[in-house]
Amino acid sequence: MAGYEVATVRPARAEDSLLRRLRRSRTLPGYLFLAPALIVTVAIMLYPLVFSLQTSFESYQLARPEEREFIGLDNYLWTIQSPNFLNSITVTLVFTAAAVTLEFLLGLALALLVNREFRGQGLVRTMLMLPLFLTPSVVGLLFVRLYYPGDGLVPLFLSLFGLDNNFPLLGTRATALPAIILMDVWRTTPFMFLVLLAGLQSLPQEVIEAAQIDGASPWQILKGVTLPLLMPLILVALTIRGMDAFREFDTFMLLTGGGPGQATEVISMMAYILAFRAYDIGRASAVAWVILILVLIFSVFFVKKLRDMQMES
Repeated sequence: MAGYEVATVRPARAEDSLLRRLRRSRTLPGYLFLAPALIVTVAIMLYPLVFSLQTSFESYQLARPEEREFIGLDNYLWTIQSPNFLNSITVTLVFTAAAVTLEFLLGLALALLVNREFRGQGLVRTMLMLPLFLTPSVVGLLFVRLYYPGDGLVPLFLSLFGLDNNFPLLGTRATALPAIILMDVWRTTPFMFLVLLAGLQSLPQEVIEAAQIDGASPWQILKGVTLPLLMPLILVALTIRGMDAFREFDTFMLLTGGGPGQATEVISMMAYILAFRAYDIGRASAVAWVILILVLIFSVFFVKKLRDMQMES
């Protein structure tokens, strides 16, 4: 009996081992073909990080590269103590909070309006998604023309209300940042709209119908049913959009270049100015790593919130 058991077990184990070796032999060529692309990708991503981390601890002037020397945390201390850094962080936080909040509210409102059957629904959705097909550089150049004093569309529209159409919207400290926020809201509200619309269409209709039968008003359904069910998706959308807004650079560069003065100098602009105008690669690298650390803290906070909500549910 024991010999019979051994005779039946051993072939099964040998067969399993043969199958594992066969699978490995089939997957090995695939990994070999992927290896060059993976190595290049990792090198392209890893080398700039390592280089910038190294230079952030050095006194490295691009005009005098031979005078590089290790100075420890001096670049980070200078960054934290710099008045320009405090101004850049303030501008970045104001821009991120205002833009993301407006985009979320408008995206939610549009998603609630479109989340029903009506004639021309597909056309309306397509038109609302059009800004997503434009690159930030194209949108920046478009709004430079729209804001142009005198014959820009926005100044001409404001002149209907008795305002001066020669007023430089991008050249005044009081209006430059709100003008860029308005542009960003136009450009990225469709992202919020698509994410929230997908979430609304995936909600269980039985819960909403039960609330309607119980006599709940549309506002009560939105506040007590729809938003709590959408909250995990809302946190994901806010995290993605918040990280993008915090790192925004190209539209600021195209519209104002950080001006007038430093009214629109976000932290990414500060790193750019240090690197390519002051040629101080060491301090620019330190600012870039501060940006990375702040974005990581921001993302970890929202991911922790999302995980806590999932555990509670």
